[in-house]
Amino acid sequence: MVLKLNIGKQGILISSIVLIISVLLLIDRLLATGPVQLILEDGKAIPIEGASYFSFNEVLFLIITAWVGGMSFLYIILFSKENEISGEEEISREKETPDLSIKATKETKEIPDSKSAALIAANMLDGDEKILFQNIIDNDGVLQRDLIQKTGFSEPKVSRLLDRLERRALIIRQRDGMGNRVFLKKA
Repeated sequence: MVLKLNIGKQGILISSIVLIISVLLLIDRLLATGPVQLILEDGKAIPIEGASYFSFNEVLFLIITAWVGGMSFLYIILFSKENEISGEEEISREKETPDLSIKATKETKEIPDSKSAALIAANMLDGDEKILFQNIIDNDGVLQRDLIQKTGFSEPKVSRLLDRLERRALIIRQRDGMGNRVFLKKA
């Protein structure tokens, strides 16, 4: 079991501050001008810019600053995507709750809870996933090869779609001889 540190929005805020500071430090060091010498010839001042090399300490500073900025950028990208996904799940839960409470009619009393939840999930899916999931709802415990025949999709496509549905915790695949039997996941 992996412990997951969930800092949330504060972590993203801290990371973006670190990113901004590291970018500003990099820009400051890279755009710093070198020493300028003034040579007077015939009463005219001629500025000559000397060769500017970075010392070992400056190079080390630039490398560390770039690394810290890059790690901050990766943190922002990875964890903002995770928060978007969890935010979408919360929104979908909010959408589900009113539908279930309002539609307490004779029809929903006859449908088991797992089927009604599966129907709600089917409405949220798009395209081929929706078609495949509807077939699974209609025929709970169907063989995977029967789904291939019923939907007309190719074997790899059905397998990939079932993988996606399984990752979303909507179905369970169990070995049955040489094939798989697909069941709706119980709530």
